[in-house]
Amino acid sequence: MSAVSDLTGVAGADGGVELTRRFAVDGVELAWDRWGADEGTALMLGHGFSGSVHDFALQIPALAGGRPVIAFDKRGHGFSTKTGDAGAYTIERLVADEIAFLEANADGPVDLLGHSMGGRVALCTTLERPDLVRSLVLMDTSAWSFQTSDRELAALLAGFFETYDPADGLPDTSVLDGPEAELIAAQTPLAWRERKDAIFAGFDPVALQALGLALFTDAIPSMRPRLAEVTCPATVIAGNHDHPFADQAPDLATELGDGALVLVPGAYHSPQLTHPDEWSAAIGAHLARAEAAGNE
Repeated sequence: MSAVSDLTGVAGADGGVELTRRFAVDGVELAWDRWGADEGTALMLGHGFSGSVHDFALQIPALAGGRPVIAFDKRGHGFSTKTGDAGAYTIERLVADEIAFLEANADGPVDLLGHSMGGRVALCTTLERPDLVRSLVLMDTSAWSFQTSDRELAALLAGFFETYDPADGLPDTSVLDGPEAELIAAQTPLAWRERKDAIFAGFDPVALQALGLALFTDAIPSMRPRLAEVTCPATVIAGNHDHPFADQAPDLATELGDGALVLVPGAYHSPQLTHPDEWSAAIGAHLARAEAAGNE
């Protein structure tokens, strides 16, 4: 695997990253790149539903200071191919993409981080191909249900995805802004936020509906019965205000074969953005644990 030895294009004037590479799989091209050291176990960052690698752009320089970091935009997201085909957007297809990507672009097992929907994908990848994963970080995610315990809100979300017409384009998601939006605005550069909005504007509306239905109507099966099969070092990270994920996090960490739990006080769904120091400390502790386990 060829390396990028410097961090050119990372967290530049607009706080973003440049994804200069393309990986072809199943008729789509995934935009991706690699930063940091030539050697060592790579950390792979997996973004969530409607997100992109840009969600980690502000953290990549520090993460890549002493190790390789790799990341790609999932199909339909960011700068990867938008198919306009609902059948191309399933969790199973995202898992297959991730496995194919790791087989082709990683030199050995990686430390795999998955955020939100990306956490579900990362968990399934680890269960299907444990040989590709040295350690696992599950961040603000679930192994069994993405639905909120607020029945009225759960019904509202499910109803939206069931009736949404992708032909109408992307909806105005600002109406869903909560307390986290103010925290993100306080902790991130304006240019980074403007670029995030611009990238979201390119999200495939068909993916929005198809994956939204999968996640928020509980159309995907629970992986909870298989959690003990994950025997590599695993850390569950969640903002303590991020419900339902913070509520599930203790059980998720306990039921993994070798799980640890970090709840970030005051954080919601994206602690890497709102509480970067606490998040970085949690990632550092996890990677140290993974390294120690690998040396045993």
